[in-house]
Amino acid sequence: MPRALPTPRAPEPALLLAGWCGCAVGISLSDGRYSPLALVMVLLGAAAAVAALAVSPVAGLTPGGGSPTSRRGWGGTAARFAPRAVIVLCGVVVAAGPLVRHPRYYAAGPAAAVADVLAAAAGLLAGAALLSAARTARPAGPAGADAARSGSGSGVGARVGLGLGLAGSRGPWWARSWVFWAVLGLAVAAGVATIVAAPRPRIDVFHLLQGSTSGLADGENMYRQQWGPDPVTYAHTAGGLFDVYPYLPGTSLLLAPFRWIFGDVRYGLLLAVACAAVIARPHGAGHGTAGPGTDMSTGTGPRVTRLLPLLLVVFPESMYALQQSWTEPLLVVALAVMVRAVTTGRTRLAVVALALALASKQHVALLLPVAACWPAFGPRRALASAGLGLAVVAPWIVTAPRDFFADAVRTNLDYPVLDHSLSLPGWAHHFGITLGFGATAAVLAGSYLLAWRARGGAAGFCAGSAVVLLGLDLMNKQTFFNHYTLPMALLVLAATSTAAARGHLVAPPQLRARPRRAADGQRAAEGRRAAEGQRAADGQRRVENRSNAAPS
Repeated sequence: MPRALPTPRAPEPALLLAGWCGCAVGISLSDGRYSPLALVMVLLGAAAAVAALAVSPVAGLTPGGGSPTSRRGWGGTAARFAPRAVIVLCGVVVAAGPLVRHPRYYAAGPAAAVADVLAAAAGLLAGAALLSAARTARPAGPAGADAARSGSGSGVGARVGLGLGLAGSRGPWWARSWVFWAVLGLAVAAGVATIVAAPRPRIDVFHLLQGSTSGLADGENMYRQQWGPDPVTYAHTAGGLFDVYPYLPGTSLLLAPFRWIFGDVRYGLLLAVACAAVIARPHGAGHGTAGPGTDMSTGTGPRVTRLLPLLLVVFPESMYALQQSWTEPLLVVALAVMVRAVTTGRTRLAVVALALALASKQHVALLLPVAACWPAFGPRRALASAGLGLAVVAPWIVTAPRDFFADAVRTNLDYPVLDHSLSLPGWAHHFGITLGFGATAAVLAGSYLLAWRARGGAAGFCAGSAVVLLGLDLMNKQTFFNHYTLPMALLVLAATSTAAARGHLVAPPQLRARPRRAADGQRAAEGRRAAEGQRAADGQRRVENRSNAAPS
C-alpha cells in the first residue's frame, strides 16, 4: 500500500504578506538597527507569519464548513476584504519605500542620484501595479459567493473564468508581462548604478568577500587570509573583521566568477536576487485565462500572484543591502531553485540547490528538519543535501581545521550582545537583562512545532522556514537588516506558492467544504455507486482498497 502522506495545510498568504510588510517597514526604519518602533514592527511581522501557520486550514477545507465570504457579519467582511487590504499595504510599502528611505552611506556622485531615481521608479511602478490590482479586485458579497458555489458542481472546469483574468481578455495594464520585466529591469539598473556609485564601501563584508574570491584564484585558504595590509590601515578603510572569514566557503565559491570577470562580487548578488524573482514567478497563469479555482470574491487572481515575486527585489532599502554586500541573495536564489525544482519533479536539482545553501551559511542548517518534513523532499534528500554540502566544505576543514573552527564556528558563537541589535536580546540589553540560550531554544522549539504543523507542500516549507529563521533572528545576539531579508523572501515564496496553487490569496468558497461531513458524504456516494456496480455485474463481488490519507 502507498505510504500515507500528511494532509497539507495551506498558510494564509494574506497573513504571510502582512508579515512581510511588518518586517520590511521595521528593518528600514533605522537601517536595520534597534529602535523601539523598528522592533515593534518586526515583532508584528513575525506575529503575522506565526498566525499564518497557526490558523492554516487543511488545504481546500475550512473548519466548521462554509466559507468566510459566504458568512454575514464582521467575520465574513474581514475575510473578504483582508486580501485586498494586504495587497494595498504591499503596494504602499514598495512605492513609498524608495522615496522615504534611501540611505546612501558610501555612494556618491551622479551614479548615486541615478540609482535613487531608478529605484524610486521601480518601486512606484510595482506599487502602482499592486494598488491597481487591489482596486480592480472588487470583493463580492454573499450573493456572489452563493453563485460561485452553485456553479461549482461541474468540477474544475466550471470554476475557470470566475476571477480577475477573464478568458480571452488581455486584462488590465498591471496584469501584463511587461510590468514585471520593467520593474525588474529598473531594479537591476538601480543596482548597477549603486555598485558604480559605491566602488569600495567601508564595510568588512565587502572586503573579505573581495579578498577571499581573489584568493581562490591563487589557491589561498580564506580562513588564513587577511583583508588588509595591517590592522591599523584596515581600520580606516573598512573596519570590523580583519583576518576572519565568518561564512562557509560556498559563499565565495559562488561569487568568485563575478569577482574575476567584473571585479566586484556584488554583481553576483544582484544577479542572484533578480534570478530569484524570475524563478519564483508562477508560470502558466495570468496570460488572459483565469486559473482553476480563481474567484472574484477573494480579492485577487492569478495575475496578482505573478507580481508578488517583485517583493524580493523592490523592498525598502534594497539598494542599501546591495551596497553593503550582504550575501542573503545567494540563499534566496538557492531556496527558490529548490522549491521550484521540487514542485516540478526535479528533485536532484533541489538536493543540489539546498546543498549549495548549506555550504554558504551556517544557519541554513536550521532548515534541514523543515525540509525533511516536506513529503515531496523528505529526510533522505535532506540527508543527501547535508552530505553534499559537507563535501563542498570538507577541503577547508581538512586542510585547516583549527582556522576553520575559529572563523566559521567560534567567531559566530562568541559575538557579544549589542544594544543596537534589532532583536529581543538587543532590547533587553538596554535594561541590563540577559536572555540566555534557554529562551532561544524555547522560541526555536515553538517555531519548529508550527513548521511541522504546516508540513505538506511548498508553501508550508517556505512559511515554516521563515518562522524558524524569524525566531532565530529575534533571539540572536546580533541581528541587523540583512538577517531579516531571508525570512522575508521565504514569506514571499510561501505566499506565491499558496496563491498560485489556489489561484488567489484566500481559498474560494467553491473549493471549501465541511471537512468530515463532505468527506463522509463523498465516501457514501462512492459506496452506493460501488453497490450498484456489483448488482449490475450479476452479483460479482469486488473489493477495492482505497487510500484517503494522501493529500488532494
